[in-house]
Amino acid sequence: MPHPHRLAVRVRYGEVDRGDRTHHSVYLVYFEMGRTELLRARGLAYADMERRGRFVAIAHADLRYRGAARYDDELIIETEVRQVRGARVVFGNRVLRADPGGETVIAEATITGALIDAAGRPVRFTAQEAARLLGDGA
Repeated sequence: MPHPHRLAVRVRYGEVDRGDRTHHSVYLVYFEMGRTELLRARGLAYADMERRGRFVAIAHADLRYRGAARYDDELIIETEVRQVRGARVVFGNRVLRADPGGETVIAEATITGALIDAAGRPVRFTAQEAARLLGDGA
């Protein structure tokens, strides 16, 4: 399995609460950014999938918060594909804070999506799509 895709972001002012901590809802946006960029890096730009009438609907998200990020912190969003079966894809995600001595995990998630068509019906990933998602195809 290839290394996780990594995306650098910085916490923006509008993403923090009154306690100067990144609001819990923002992590779902970070994970979405990570999935989108992983797809692009693997030759499956999500905008192209949508134009072909294929959408990944999120069916389940399991998040665990382990620390806090604050305004202007540099974060790394790691995303990997753990499984592709039929119409189902399972992503593993982590948000790491770049600290002077290394990186600190501040949030982790397992997110399950279902590939659907424009009518909302499940459709199977093609063998080529599955291979690309798993990092096995060009």
